[in-house]
Amino acid sequence: MKALIIEDEDQSISALKSEIYMHCKELEIVGVAKTVKDGILKIKSLQPELIFLDIQLSDGLGFEVLNAYQEQPFKVIFTTAYSQYAIKAIKFSALDYLLKPIDSLELIQAVKKAMESSKKEVSSKIETFIQNETTARKRIALQTLEGISVFELDSILKCSAESNYTCVYFTNGKKLLFSKTLKDFEDLLCTSGFERIHHSHIINMNHLTNFVNKEGGYVVLSDKSTVPVSQRKKANLIAALGNLS
Repeated sequence: MKALIIEDEDQSISALKSEIYMHCKELEIVGVAKTVKDGILKIKSLQPELIFLDIQLSDGLGFEVLNAYQEQPFKVIFTTAYSQYAIKAIKFSALDYLLKPIDSLELIQAVKKAMESSKKEVSSKIETFIQNETTARKRIALQTLEGISVFELDSILKCSAESNYTCVYFTNGKKLLFSKTLKDFEDLLCTSGFERIHHSHIINMNHLTNFVNKEGGYVVLSDKSTVPVSQRKKANLIAALGNLS
């Protein structure tokens, strides 16, 4: 698989090259680009199958490279110094990323996943990432039994724990089971208008219509369903409601 590195720090380029040479013999590094502009040109001339793309480049953001293509004929692994915002954006689109300094095992796993993923799945993930970076309407890409599915955040009513799985309820009445824990969904969603109000439940605050502070406490959602509020989470919910006003 032909690989292109788009990265503007010489030390990071050398480190990534070294790790690839040692641990990923299935990759051939065909070039390096240090800017958004050069990255776009190198993709056209070298036609890589895999790109290692830094989030922040000297002349712009990595997603601008992706945005230059209506259809992406390549797969992507992001590389980034720690940034909670950047990682959140990548996780929402289900793309892979590597934190600097690059860990050998994480590199091997990310390359393996890239090689096994289909072009259709990767294109869907990249499209989701670009939309989330350029529009106010947020979407999330989630792995289902059929592959990667993309959902509008506002279409999600609530998430409920079912052992090590999570059942997600949608505004159209559908519900889907995902092989992620509720904690995984909390990490993804609870800085984007969602609130964990119970050991077993996360709700979309945009769909909360009423908070009843009796009988232990519960909320009513826009589909008329009710969700209990735990005593431990009640203060957080009240604070979140205060932020809405």
